[in-house]
Amino acid sequence: MSECTLSVAMPNYNHGRFLAEAVLGIATQSRPPDEFIVLDDASTDNSVEILLPFLERFPFMRLIRLERNQGVLAAIERLVAECRGRYVFLPAADDVRLPGFFERAMALAERYPQAGLICGGVSLIDEAGRNFGYFGVRKWNEPLYADPKRFLEEYLMAEAPSHSLSAATIYRRDAFLEVGGLRPELGSWSDTFAIRAIGLKHGVGYLPMEAVRVRMMAESFSHQTVAEPKKVLDIIARAERLMLSDEFRGIFPAAYVRRWARSYRYRVVRDFFLGADPPGVPRPSFLVRNFRRLPRLLPTLRLWFYRGQGTTGSTDR
Repeated sequence: MSECTLSVAMPNYNHGRFLAEAVLGIATQSRPPDEFIVLDDASTDNSVEILLPFLERFPFMRLIRLERNQGVLAAIERLVAECRGRYVFLPAADDVRLPGFFERAMALAERYPQAGLICGGVSLIDEAGRNFGYFGVRKWNEPLYADPKRFLEEYLMAEAPSHSLSAATIYRRDAFLEVGGLRPELGSWSDTFAIRAIGLKHGVGYLPMEAVRVRMMAESFSHQTVAEPKKVLDIIARAERLMLSDEFRGIFPAAYVRRWARSYRYRVVRDFFLGADPPGVPRPSFLVRNFRRLPRLLPTLRLWFYRGQGTTGSTDR
């Protein structure tokens, strides 16, 4: 295979209602993937029925069916082992890919083969497709390669500690495997950890474009984690220990790691205390909002002193 071959590896579990849009957004790109593997993780809906006609239409596409649900991280591990391209894209089955992303990303990969990954911008949408906004890297307004130093200073140190473009990231496969792929102990933050480790080791390519629209689904893997603040704090603690471990301490500067962990913990506790206003409902007054927060005061104090422990739970998506 040529130097810039692209494998797309998509896990699916019961996302039949979104599959046709997801498959077409990948298979009909102006630069289609060299291989497109879908792993159905023992879906109980009509996912396989929806996928079968696409296998005949697109010869570069194939399907792996599991008889027993393994969870999203195990599914991705299996998919990456199956991939043969130099670059790997790991899309979610309920997200939407925008035209032109693969063509521009692979052109950037050819220009900067040292980059460990290529990423673009992400929009957030709800289940009905309504847009909640776009985010990318604020300091980067043109296609570029950021070496590890620039990646640290202009991205990691400048963006929010939870910031992630994982939905719009194409990994160089060898760099992805070099950092251990997706670490199960990090749950929904495993892809973001891999991106940061790869970027600090090899640098990244960046495209200032809307590459992917991510559906904010209540049942999604990442949302189930964020809805439970203690689980997020557990992940932060594990990530901090991993960054400072013998394996990664030569990649992650200790000062950055401690700043990242402190800032992320603060945001998790603050967001828990403030809560969220129900959508479509007029915002109550300042006094009413704070009165409603009083029952969260004691749990918030407990979270403030909690430093994370335990292991991750289920990884089904």
